[in-house]
Amino acid sequence: MEFPFDVAGLLGAPAGREGPLVGLVDESHLRADSGMLSTVLEEMGKRSAAAQGLRKPVTSGAFLGDQRVYLLAQGKTALGVLKVGRKRLFVEAPFRSCELADVRNSFQEIEPLCTLDFYVHEKCQRSGLGHQLFSVMLQLEEIAPEQMGYDRPSPKLLAFLQKHHGLCKHKPQNNNFVVFDAFWDDVFKSDVRGRSGYTPSTCRQSASHRQPSMGRGVTSERKSVLSSGPAMDHQRHRRTAAPIF
Repeated sequence: MEFPFDVAGLLGAPAGREGPLVGLVDESHLRADSGMLSTVLEEMGKRSAAAQGLRKPVTSGAFLGDQRVYLLAQGKTALGVLKVGRKRLFVEAPFRSCELADVRNSFQEIEPLCTLDFYVHEKCQRSGLGHQLFSVMLQLEEIAPEQMGYDRPSPKLLAFLQKHHGLCKHKPQNNNFVVFDAFWDDVFKSDVRGRSGYTPSTCRQSASHRQPSMGRGVTSERKSVLSSGPAMDHQRHRRTAAPIF
C-alpha cells in the first residue's frame, strides 16, 4: 500500500536504503510521530480487517499501549503489519497421559505473547516477505512460535505456521485463541520425566529444535544486527522503538 511519504524513512531507514525492512513501532514511537506513522497503521489495519473478513480493524494508529507493531516497508510502500501483545487466557490444556486426565488440571490460566494481527499485502504474499516479518519479530521478542498464542488465526496463518514451524496440533478453545499443543511440551516433559514414549506436539520436528530463519531477502547485515547484544536487548528496543534492518 503506497503513501505520499517515505514509510521506510519513518522507521529510521537511511537515505538510499533499498529493499524491504522491518521496523518496530510502540506507543512511545507513536507519541513522537507527526501523524504519518499513525496513518500507515490505521490504513494497514483496515486492509488487514478486510482481508480477514473482520467487522472492525485489530490494528489502529490511535493507541498501542503495551502492544507492539512490526511494520514491513520499502520506500513509500507499506508491505505488511504484525501486531503482538500479551493476553491473559483461560485455556484447556491437552491430555497427554492417564495421570493428567483430571479435568480440574486441564484448565490453565496463562499470559503468553500473542499474535493479534498479521497481514501481508496480497501482491506480496508467497514471496517470503511474511516469513521475513514473522522471523524478525521472533528474533527481537526472543521467543519461539510455539510459545505464543494466536488470536483468531486465519487459515492462511495456520498454514503458514505449519509450513515454516511445524505447528498444527491444538485444542479448540472457547475464546477463539489458538494455543498449540507444543506450548505445553515443557510442562509435560517435567511431568513425565523419566518416562518413555514422550513425543513433541509439532506436526514435523519439534519447533523447539528449529532455529527461526530470518527469511528470504534478509541481508547478512540485518542478521548481524539482530544477533548482536544490543539489538537482542528487546526491552531497550521497546523504549526507543528502534528500527530493525
